[in-house]
Amino acid sequence: MSLVARNESEHQRIPFAFRLLSMTRIAMILLLCGTYFFYSEGPSGWQKVYVIVAMCLFCVNHVSFPRFSFQYVLWFIALDFLLAAGFGIVFLGQGYPYELFFGIVGVTLMLVTDSKRIVLTALSALVLVWSGILVAEYQVIGKLHWLATGMNMGFVIFAFLVGSLIRFFMQSREKVGVLYEELEESHRALREYARQVEMLTTVRERNHIAREIHDTVGHSMTALLVQLQAARKMQERDLEQSGEILVRCEDVARSALQQVRLSVQALREEETQQSTLVESLRQLLGDFADLTGLETQLQVQGQLQIVPETLKPTIYRIVQESLTNAKRHGNATSASVSVQVSEREVRLRIFDNGTGTAEVVPGFGLINLRERVLEFGGTVLFSSQQGTGFSTEVSFPLQEQTWKFGGRSV
Repeated sequence: MSLVARNESEHQRIPFAFRLLSMTRIAMILLLCGTYFFYSEGPSGWQKVYVIVAMCLFCVNHVSFPRFSFQYVLWFIALDFLLAAGFGIVFLGQGYPYELFFGIVGVTLMLVTDSKRIVLTALSALVLVWSGILVAEYQVIGKLHWLATGMNMGFVIFAFLVGSLIRFFMQSREKVGVLYEELEESHRALREYARQVEMLTTVRERNHIAREIHDTVGHSMTALLVQLQAARKMQERDLEQSGEILVRCEDVARSALQQVRLSVQALREEETQQSTLVESLRQLLGDFADLTGLETQLQVQGQLQIVPETLKPTIYRIVQESLTNAKRHGNATSASVSVQVSEREVRLRIFDNGTGTAEVVPGFGLINLRERVLEFGGTVLFSSQQGTGFSTEVSFPLQEQTWKFGGRSV
């Protein structure tokens, strides 16, 4: 049986068990009343009337319990207690165990409340009434049945304990039910959260692959296009040189195909090159200059070794995208890249002498570039004027971490 089915069946058994206990309670009360009515030694008429009236009131209380609030239920229990005490008074000295009524009333009280104030009040009233009955009985018959009284007192104490344990059991079941419902709700929330995480992860991976394809293939295709245009112009004048250009185009196309495979298969997280950032940027600018004829310049200030490894691929991609845009959209002939590193930030500026634009409207490439910057909490500024080229300025904050050992910072 599954956990859900088992808990549901248990919750269905609890009300039935409670109703069975309630029916057993009223049955015991009626049996005790019948004992007084049929088996007492010569009960007088008024004693029988009391028994009949008490039986009716017990039944009315039993039916009324579930229909009223907690405050009224306490009054019904108080009436049961008075009726039970009445049996001790009406049949005073005849030796019948009226204390059994006290035990049944005690179980009922402990089932409906665990308030210390109410329980102490009920116990105080029980002690006073019971003591008064015992004193009156001693005055009537001149003795007390100590053994019977002790046994009945033990039964009453046992009844109170049983009632409290049953209530504790019922409350524990209710708490288990509440906790189970909360657990189910948590499971539903976790499943929904997992679904959202999966969806967001899918979207992020899709954007990542699209950005990789744009950055890598777009960069290579720009260089390839320039080479093909040059080959077409050179074909008529210099077949040998045009052949070299076509060979170079083949290399660029093969590199682009490899990059597409890597991006689509999502087998590379970001470029984890063995070379340093300076070497990677120099290689990038040199290769791009050879392929497109764009004159490039790299300026580095500060210690690039302190740049986090996770940030280096982003810097590489920003420079790559900026060079591609300079050649593809701006028809630039030169571009300069400046990297400045301090303890607090990394500043990156790429400027070209292309045609520029009066109004910068970010396309897919610039939007991807901005997203890359924002992922690391950086800022980016695009600026351009018609005929004066295009400028991209990026700033990344560096987080400073300090560990202290032996009273000094490391």
